Parts: sequence; C-alpha cells; structure tokens
Amino acid sequence: MLKILKGVFLAAFAGCCWGSMAVAAQYLFTNCGFEARHLTTLRLIGAGVLLLALQAAFGGFQSILKPFKEKRNIRDVLIYGVGVLLIQYTFFLAIEQSNAGTAAIMVGVGPLFIIGYLAICKHRKPVPKEFFCLFLAISGVSLVVTKGNFESLDFVSTGAFWGLLSSAFGAFCTVQPKNVISRVGVSNVVGWGMVVGGSIACLFTNPFAMDVHWTLPSVLCYFQIIAFGTVAAFWCYLKSTEYVIPSITAILGSFEPLSAVALSVIILGATFNSYELLGATAILANMLILAWPSKDTESLTAN
Repeated sequence: MLKILKGVFLAAFAGCCWGSMAVAAQYLFTNCGFEARHLTTLRLIGAGVLLLALQAAFGGFQSILKPFKEKRNIRDVLIYGVGVLLIQYTFFLAIEQSNAGTAAIMVGVGPLFIIGYLAICKHRKPVPKEFFCLFLAISGVSLVVTKGNFESLDFVSTGAFWGLLSSAFGAFCTVQPKNVISRVGVSNVVGWGMVVGGSIACLFTNPFAMDVHWTLPSVLCYFQIIAFGTVAAFWCYLKSTEYVIPSITAILGSFEPLSAVALSVIILGATFNSYELLGATAILANMLILAWPSKDTESLTAN
C-alpha cells in the first residue's frame, strides 16, 4: 500500500508541476513574444542540461555517462528523446490549430492508449477500478477545461488530430523508457532525452535568433518552466512508474489541468463555476480511489 501511495503522490505532483508550467508559459506567450516552437526548443535544452548537471553534481560526472556504455541504452534514450520532442510540438500544434480546450481533452485520452497497449502486448486484463477512474479523469478534465459549455469548443479536425497524436506519443513515452530507466536511472534518461529532443528542435529553430523579450519576470517564468514544469515533472512522472503501472500514472496526469485552473484563480484572478468544481471533484476522486486498498492492489503495482 505504501508503495502505491508513493507512486500516486509522485504522479499527482508531476501533474501539478505541469499545471504550474502552463501558467508561466501563458505569460511568456502573452507578454514576451514567445511562440510554441521557441518555448519547445528552450524548454527541452534548458531542462535537459539542468537535470544532467544535477545528476553530475550529486552522482559524479561518470554517472551521466552510463547511457553510453551500451548500444541498447543509446538507442532507447534516442528514441525517448524524439518522443519527448514530438509530445511537446504536437501538443502546441493542437492548440494553434484548434484551442487549448480541445487539445487538453484529446491528450486526456492518453490512458486509453496505455491500457490498450498493456492489454494487447502484455496480455494484462484491465481491472474495473482502472476503467472507472479513467472515466472520472476524462470527465473531470472535460468539465474543467470547458466550464461545462461544450458548445464553446471548436473541434477543428486538424487540431483534434494533433491532440490525439500528442496523446499517443505521451502514452508511448510512459511505457517505452521503463527498461532503460531500470538500467541507467530516471535522471539520465530524462536529461539526455530532453537534450536529444532539444538538439533536434534547434535544427528548425535557432535559439540564438529568437525575437523574444527577456525581462526579470520572463526569466523567472522560464526558470519555473524548466526547473519545476519540466525537470521535476518528468522525473516524478517516470519515477512513479516504478511503483504503479503506467496507466495509473497517466490517469493521475489529469492533475495538470486541475492545478493550472487553481493557479489561474490564485495568480490571475480567474473564477470557478459549478461545472469546474464538479470536474475538480472528479479528478480528486480518481486519486483517492486509485490509492484505496482493494483486491486489485497487487495487480496495480508496477513489477
């Protein structure tokens, strides 16, 4: 039970970190001239370098070279890096082609891809609690981002496509790195993966030729994005897969829109309506149900 609670907490905290990042990113987009491609490139490079620097500081320089000792590790980290880049870019494309509500709802179906993968490739039968919590998570996310007014959503087919693609990439990057993480550690996989993804992004967006406005608030927002919204979030998210199965980790990622809305209220003065409160309740309920001991507890624990 303690193992599951630890995994649930890590996954939920990761969602909250991503939610806080959304508020900082919104400030950069609105006030500092940033575009999605700018932030994707700077986010991955900055966060990857920071995470590797922390790993070297606490584990020694040789510790960050572990992925290069075996070809299979290099291969897996490269694949993960491409996946991380695709997650970021397709999500921002979904917002650009439609709107944030559509993108968030499309990404919210990520657990379906993971549950399907585990059922088909790993022959693991989903447990009833998992399906119920998936329903709660998707319902809660939908209510939070739409405020209960689904007519306000513009389900542009292109935007929905990019959102679903981002969701699929996110599911892939939850499952794919598990083996290499067990061999070289979370920090190495996430750190080098982000450096790889950011380096590829630099081929299309020159980080030294961005027409953006650097001020003290924008620097602080950028630091928040790489330190908490990326490094802490990705590390906690992947670390949680050591304690609970990936589908539960993905479901708890629904804390991202919940925390984003809460911080918008606190920092930006936004208000909740009854539908948003109902959605927040559904998201919190899914965490409590997953953490509650039951006959399915053992089957929900990561091997």
